[in-house]
Amino acid sequence: MQQMLMTIVLLALLGGCAQPQIDRPQANGAYLVIEGEQAWAVLVSDGQRVEEAGIVLDVIRLPSHHSNIAASYVIETPNCGKLQWLTERHGAAEGETTLLPAAFNEQLSKPGCVLAQGLSRAWTALDYSG
Repeated sequence: MQQMLMTIVLLALLGGCAQPQIDRPQANGAYLVIEGEQAWAVLVSDGQRVEEAGIVLDVIRLPSHHSNIAASYVIETPNCGKLQWLTERHGAAEGETTLLPAAFNEQLSKPGCVLAQGLSRAWTALDYSG
């Protein structure tokens, strides 16, 4: 009797493992990662990650609290050329970073540049340059 009970419990446990997985929300985001002279622009959409590596050409941090702009990042990538992001100091999302539109980043329209998908997104700048 005890062996039959253990078999039923074991089958019930194994049956629970065979249940279909519940759809989980996929990660989404846009990140500008700066580490020394290296940079990565990363777009994550529905769990799919697209990354454009580049080099840092210029970083300007504005210490004044009188400006809405806290920092400017300019990187150069093989597929998108020179790109500029501005980080806001004030507003609803403190530290929100914006990839400037094609009027400022002319090479965003190049065929191999996938970052044009991120123009309407709020980016997060992660600066590990210390």
